[in-house]
Amino acid sequence: MKDLGHGANVDEMAKLYGKDPKEIIDFSSNINPKVLPNLEKYILRGLDECRNYPDINYTNLRKNISKYININSNFIIPGNGATEIIYLLMKSIKKRLAIINPTFSEYRRSAKLNNIDIIDLELDSNNNFKLDIDTVKNNIEKFDCLFICNPNNPSGNVQDLKELVCLLNENNKMLIIDETFMEFVENENEYSLVKYIESNKNIFIIKAVTKFFGMPGLRLGYGLTSNNNIMDKIYEHKEPWTINSFADMLSNFVFEDKDYIRNSKEYYIKERKYMLQELKNIRNIKAYDTDANFILIKVYKKTAYELKKDLFKHGNILVRDASNFIGLDDSFIRIAIKSHEDNKILIENIKNLLGD
Repeated sequence: MKDLGHGANVDEMAKLYGKDPKEIIDFSSNINPKVLPNLEKYILRGLDECRNYPDINYTNLRKNISKYININSNFIIPGNGATEIIYLLMKSIKKRLAIINPTFSEYRRSAKLNNIDIIDLELDSNNNFKLDIDTVKNNIEKFDCLFICNPNNPSGNVQDLKELVCLLNENNKMLIIDETFMEFVENENEYSLVKYIESNKNIFIIKAVTKFFGMPGLRLGYGLTSNNNIMDKIYEHKEPWTINSFADMLSNFVFEDKDYIRNSKEYYIKERKYMLQELKNIRNIKAYDTDANFILIKVYKKTAYELKKDLFKHGNILVRDASNFIGLDDSFIRIAIKSHEDNKILIENIKNLLGD
């Protein structure tokens, strides 16, 4: 089976090194460690619906998302995770795509599978992965659509994209933004482009429910656009009933749990600060500032592969080797921000392996 180069390969690594998967602390997968209260009860309600087909139009699901993000439900297309939306979108856009790297590999993979010409534009690690608008301007005639992740995976930084929105709108180019990790950002409303959807038909936003709410196995995401042409093309390709009854049922509850949402945001604001302070005190690494629920680290004393192996062998810790991201080399790892107790274990192990 082909290795798609993602994190969360706990079982594979445990088998390779003869470890119990249940004893591994997985820092390779960027998931909220907080569990939604009453999750089991909500899932049981979904079980009651399993004998019926889900609503093929997902009317109730779109209504719940609409209320959560304050946008017209007609502009929402639900998917079996954000990844389904990415793949459907690549079947529906023009055939020249610019991708801002380093970033999530499925943008490129889905584009290549649909014979889309790809232009790679790179963020500069020496400039803390900040977007250079001049790079986009200088390449504006080479693409029809531009794909950017905000906050970016794997660098974690969120960016103000207002200037980019204006530039692409002036040139009638489509801007595709993956906001999968936007809910982890402290000032989310300041950076999210959801507020532009209704007035700007050149914007398409991809969102995920299950990252922030800590349920990646349920697979629930959605796309946002007021571009009827793109929406119609996506529905031409979309398979029916791709979202299961559990995810549909959970949408009645997860968006309403304001305490969970507030507590999660407050936790990440505090824990990001703690982890960055601790990591920046360790010699032989550079921890990049982040606005998301993960941190990109450059390692100076070992390769990413060596550090990943050592952390797994000696600490039962799995991190993400980030060397396969375009624009990064074999010195980069990415770590999730997990519970405070798990984060302390990771930091101690890195100190022991690289020197405090």
